[in-house]
Amino acid sequence: MSFRKRCKKMFSKRTYLENNVGNIVKVKGRISKVIWQHMTALINSHPHMNYFDLADSYQIIVYTKDQISCVDLIEITGKVTKLESDYQNPEVKISDKFAEYHIIADSWKCIEE
Repeated sequence: MSFRKRCKKMFSKRTYLENNVGNIVKVKGRISKVIWQHMTALINSHPHMNYFDLADSYQIIVYTKDQISCVDLIEITGKVTKLESDYQNPEVKISDKFAEYHIIADSWKCIEE
């Protein structure tokens, strides 16, 4: 797949999550073997934080009640949440506003390939 097509898929997944904040969605992907840097939240009801590679896209955080035991493809069903940072440096007139979209999982299931 070309770089351009990969970027288009990545941004379409981000837009999908962005447009569904507060809604229940289903996404597929895998537990990541490489951990990227993310903003995180403490979700008391969902204490397990999983670095999750969306299928053909980028990485998000998925919060679960129990540890995910799947080794291959996983389908996650859950509520999209938005974490936002608004860093402002008083020495310069630049605002570094940044948002990430995470999922608080209601359920997950292993998918055999």
